[in-house]
Amino acid sequence: MLLIIVLLLFALCLYRMEVNFRGFHGDYLSKAKTDAVKGIFIMLVVLTHAMGYFNDLGYEFERWGDNWYAVLCDIMGQLVVVMFLFYSGYGVGESYRAKGESYLKTYPRRRILTTLLNFDVAVIAYVILALVLGKEVTVSQSLLSLTGWESMGNSNWYIFVILCCYALAWVVLRSRLPSRVYRVVLLFALCVALLAVLSRFKDSYWYDTVLSFPLGFMFSAYKVELERQLKRWYWVVLVLLVLLLLVQLYGYFIGWYTDRLCLTYNALSITFALLIVVLTMKVGVGNKPLEWLGRNLFPIYIYMRLPMIVMVDRHPDFVMAQPWAFIVISLAVTLLIAWLYRYWRIKL
Repeated sequence: MLLIIVLLLFALCLYRMEVNFRGFHGDYLSKAKTDAVKGIFIMLVVLTHAMGYFNDLGYEFERWGDNWYAVLCDIMGQLVVVMFLFYSGYGVGESYRAKGESYLKTYPRRRILTTLLNFDVAVIAYVILALVLGKEVTVSQSLLSLTGWESMGNSNWYIFVILCCYALAWVVLRSRLPSRVYRVVLLFALCVALLAVLSRFKDSYWYDTVLSFPLGFMFSAYKVELERQLKRWYWVVLVLLVLLLLVQLYGYFIGWYTDRLCLTYNALSITFALLIVVLTMKVGVGNKPLEWLGRNLFPIYIYMRLPMIVMVDRHPDFVMAQPWAFIVISLAVTLLIAWLYRYWRIKL
């Protein structure tokens, strides 16, 4: 049954997909198109998070189609968040190019503080849920969870990392460097420093995709030149990216990647992000359901674990017996929360 969920997601991706064999989609980095791509990946995040709970409960993946679901989650791994980071970096670069210095005046409030406060509202919900379920909750854990450094069962690492990336991008843009090359190099250097710090305190998944953010920023800075060359050498670039990705994935699964800073996995993430961007130049992914999912990425990502935690804690036998129902119910509740999110969303 788990395979059916994967096939339904695949069908959703195919709905209203447009392939331009003779030309290119000029809107491949528009908000609507990037929202649609993010919609695909947030659904993959739901599947991979569910996979984590199945593993914790000791699910055997022996039913029909289970192995394909497990293979998909295993292959995607941390790659499910790469496009979120890439599009965030690209969005910062594009906003700065369009608005200039006026963008930086509201940047700390709108980009950083608003994200943090809305995240904190979700953290409070997880604290309340933990208390209701009788779990131990300490003051220090709760306070650190408000920064994203610790977790109350919620997904915290991505929010902590993206807030750090936002702050680093603001520093770079405020530095008034004379050219874009200096800004791009500085942001990459600061993000490498960030992953070096995180590597001393956190597990690898905290920092093994960080460099996708400055990559998006760089793509914005050199968009005109990059598009010109990509259109000229499109099929060569596409084939090279596919081959490089396959080699990198092979290396990852046979244990080539042992560096403490996870630079090799960051390189894999960069290849993956570029491949998705190149593909969307020809393959137009876009429909209203996917765009809605992408627009509501934040509440879906932040709140999806609430129904999962409740079912795993109170009805583990049901989760083990009907894993597909666990995903469907969790997704339905999460989408309802995302729809209602506008009523308590903080806007600064």
